[in-house]
Amino acid sequence: MRTKAFYLVFIGLIWILSGCSEHAPEPVTLTIQYPSVQAFYKRYGYAFEDKFPHITVQVVKDEMKQTDIDPGTDVIFMYSLPFYSKRIEQGILKDLTPLMKRDGFPPDAYSPVVLDLLQHASPDGKLYGMAPAYSSEALYYNKSLFQLYNVPEPRNQMTWSEVFQLAGRFPNLTDTGQPLYGFQMNFYKNVTLNILLKVGITEGLSYINPKTYQITMNTEAWKTIWSDAVEAFRSGVIYTKGEDEEGVITHPPFYRGEVAMTVGSFINAYNFEPFSRIPDGSAIDWGMVTVPVSRNHPDLSSAYSIYEIYGVSAKTSHPEEAWELVKFIAADAENNRYLSQTEPNRGLPALTNVIQPVPMHDLSPLYMLEANTAAMDPYLLMDATVLDAFHDVAQKLLDQAIHGEITIEEALEQVELQGQQAVNEALRKVENKP
Repeated sequence: MRTKAFYLVFIGLIWILSGCSEHAPEPVTLTIQYPSVQAFYKRYGYAFEDKFPHITVQVVKDEMKQTDIDPGTDVIFMYSLPFYSKRIEQGILKDLTPLMKRDGFPPDAYSPVVLDLLQHASPDGKLYGMAPAYSSEALYYNKSLFQLYNVPEPRNQMTWSEVFQLAGRFPNLTDTGQPLYGFQMNFYKNVTLNILLKVGITEGLSYINPKTYQITMNTEAWKTIWSDAVEAFRSGVIYTKGEDEEGVITHPPFYRGEVAMTVGSFINAYNFEPFSRIPDGSAIDWGMVTVPVSRNHPDLSSAYSIYEIYGVSAKTSHPEEAWELVKFIAADAENNRYLSQTEPNRGLPALTNVIQPVPMHDLSPLYMLEANTAAMDPYLLMDATVLDAFHDVAQKLLDQAIHGEITIEEALEQVELQGQQAVNEALRKVENKP
């Protein structure tokens, strides 16, 4: 009997072990290209391998130079929406729509802004990639200055014209004779031109064709923007120094209490408190509202952008595992909550319920508006050298208009003429580069 019992137990163990081996997933190695091997493992790789121990992630360092070549990895990383569109057109990404429908993905907490941007960047409206985070901007303001000078605080969905008018209600000097400005933006150079172009993008205007490099700015719509902006610049209420003109490395004037309002990225909301604790820093009583909006489309924001998109290769031998990695990166609640707490500067999480709060502040102006999918940042689409050549010429003409040396009409005529010449010359130099 003991022998028979032992035999039955032995057979049972073999059956159990064989059953387990039949259901144990096969080991898989997934490849992905990424700018920093260490950063990827720290953000996603280690946590993903802990959750899926049968999958090993192999990261290939990507210098992001060979944009026309299929990286040949199972999961494909893309650094911008235009690059995402390009990868779709190259046919190297798998349509994720069937997998998403099957898995009920994305979750309800996933940002509609991110989905809108990804779908609009896709030629057929399908989703070929997902993003874990996005960038946004807000209009920040110094509450103390508004109270001191009895100026009504900004509100959500102001137009640029209204922002300039509000800035104009501040004096040019404080009671102690120090310079004071109503508005400022952080640009390295060509400050007034970049502010003007920012207004144009908000209004849905383009000044250069990304395919033909044709300059178009001598229009009634641009003339209105130039007129409003030039008037604001002449009044002296807008801080117009670039970062290259500061002379020494210093804190932005808004942080120094010299400016009432500034448009800045989501990062500012997380930097004010740490700034107050550094040796030469100070506490700022700040508030925030939405970025300035178009007078015709007040519910849309042109300030959203995505710099981290992941797709599944159409050629992968492991589509299910690759999809699991994309899902994990884009919407794993635990990992994204951790990253939101430890790396808030990485971006606003696409999962809105894990956005890291800032005590005593409402962050909804950063994401409450819908995405203006028609907005175009030419720096994401064209050679920066060519664009800089145009900007340098246009800035000189704008300076002449501000100083009253030429009319706005004359400036716009010359912007198209001289700007086109500068662009064409820059294009020739770029094309002749070895």
